[in-house]
Amino acid sequence: MIELIVTSIPFVLRVWYLRWQGRPITLYNVHYALVLWVSLALIVFFAVFYYHPKSYTGIVPYKTVPVVAENGGTVTEIFVEGGDHVEAGDPLFTVENAMEKAKVDQAERKIDEIKSAIKAAHLEVETAEATLDAAKTGLKQAKITLADHRELKDRNSAAYQPSKLERAISQKDTSVAEVKSATAQLEGAKVQANSALPAQLASARTLLEQAKIELERTQVRSLVSGVVEQVTLHVGARAAQAAMAPAMVIIPDRTRREGSRVVAGFSQVSRTELYEGMAAEIACESNFNIAMAHTVLPARVVRIQEPISSGQMSPTGRLMEPGERASRGQVVAHLDLIYPEHQKYLVPGSGCIVQTYTTDLKGDMAGGVTAHVIAALGVIKAVGLRIKAWLGLASGIGLAGASH
Repeated sequence: MIELIVTSIPFVLRVWYLRWQGRPITLYNVHYALVLWVSLALIVFFAVFYYHPKSYTGIVPYKTVPVVAENGGTVTEIFVEGGDHVEAGDPLFTVENAMEKAKVDQAERKIDEIKSAIKAAHLEVETAEATLDAAKTGLKQAKITLADHRELKDRNSAAYQPSKLERAISQKDTSVAEVKSATAQLEGAKVQANSALPAQLASARTLLEQAKIELERTQVRSLVSGVVEQVTLHVGARAAQAAMAPAMVIIPDRTRREGSRVVAGFSQVSRTELYEGMAAEIACESNFNIAMAHTVLPARVVRIQEPISSGQMSPTGRLMEPGERASRGQVVAHLDLIYPEHQKYLVPGSGCIVQTYTTDLKGDMAGGVTAHVIAALGVIKAVGLRIKAWLGLASGIGLAGASH
């Protein structure tokens, strides 16, 4: 409509001229002006719609985090309600944990038991050392006695008695065996005190940590900061572990960058004219108002998704037929608001009209008069965007039924 009004100036001037001349207005008298009007209208239509693409599929994207129980069980306590804001690490709900507590207690008692065994093993080491010292002393005394008897024998002393020599040899052999036994007992006690029992203690501590982790998992905590929505649990209900049936959903707090991001799909024929840094305007349904205040927000294209979603292939058990992908996908563009303070006007999930403007024409026409004319024709789309937003508000249907 706006294009027809703008290009009708030659026809209007011709009609005014004929009236001023007092001549009748017939098709013959205005056919040149009419042809010129149609020609200009077609040129303007082509330039406006081709060089200034518009999308009605813009959305303000946001993420959700489904919350499920790591350990399935009966819910015993719920700490949040729908609409509550939580920080990362805040508890959300707890499931039955009697068995997990019992495992923790059992692991702690096992550790105490092993610690007591280690103390006893150290005492056994001290006892074995004392026994070894006594055995060594006995062996030393047996060797002295044996040496005395052998000296008496060598001197053919009258005090020499063969029976006493034999007893001395037997006593010395017995003492050697006692030293070996005491040494083996000491080594065994040291292995038990310094290796076996500490290894058992480390294993028991690992089991305790595992039991504590299992106990901790019975209390579900938030991994992100955000707002809790769709709480479906109640005390006594069974908390599911399946992500398809979450207990609640957390909408994470959006960062400054995420909060000003809008994603829009454009027709594939617009791909040649879309470019990063392209000027744009965004009008979201959730922000329509009768005063048109902050209804249209300036933005800029920051990224263009190269692949088109409808053409993606997924591994299946059969070959894909091209006809199954006959529906043409869109070129996805990511836009950021130019002014960060406008972020508060974007409602997550809102549907938006995205109007882009070619202000930096490339190729042979770059910098020429044609490029400036095409850039100036963006005013038509800017006016049309505001009219579209106002009509959507006035009709109460928003963007319903809109198309490219």
